[in-house]
Amino acid sequence: MPSSISRLTALDHARLHRLLRRVVTEGPSQERWREEALHLLAAHRVAEREVLTSDALRPAGPEALAAAQELDRADDELDRAAAAVAAVPVPSPELASLGERLATLVARHADLTHRVLAPLESAVARKEIRLLGGEYESRRDDHLLRLGADEPPPRRLDLSRAELYELARRHGIEGRSAMSRRDLIAELQRRTGED
Repeated sequence: MPSSISRLTALDHARLHRLLRRVVTEGPSQERWREEALHLLAAHRVAEREVLTSDALRPAGPEALAAAQELDRADDELDRAAAAVAAVPVPSPELASLGERLATLVARHADLTHRVLAPLESAVARKEIRLLGGEYESRRDDHLLRLGADEPPPRRLDLSRAELYELARRHGIEGRSAMSRRDLIAELQRRTGED
């Protein structure tokens, strides 16, 4: 059974923050981190918008619907900030300030998402929240692939050990609980390279 939509969106928000920290840090992979962050942000936003419809939020009541409307308005600003980050050259002095601005807007987005999902979790059965999570994850990953992003993790080395463990579980990797983060990455890369 999939994870809850709250958990998945929270993981994506945390991943976005880690990626944005890398985006504003000058280095050889800065362009790659920017591209990955922008792909994830776009895919996250599409999946969230498609899954958290007014029909899906109706059981949560007017507070969740009002928070969803506020989220829509805030996300317009988030989209403009993401476009600005995409438009500047790497490296550039503007990228640091634009990346920090985008990180602030992602934090606001995360807070508003929580204000939408918390009442929903209280109003509907856990199974429904998990089904929404599965739908969200599927749509996010489909959109990532359409954007031309790398395959979903493990190629993304910014994942936490818990996220890597979950991927290892999905791939049927035995002995995963005793593996270090580095071992999980290596085994997942080996497995996905064989597929």
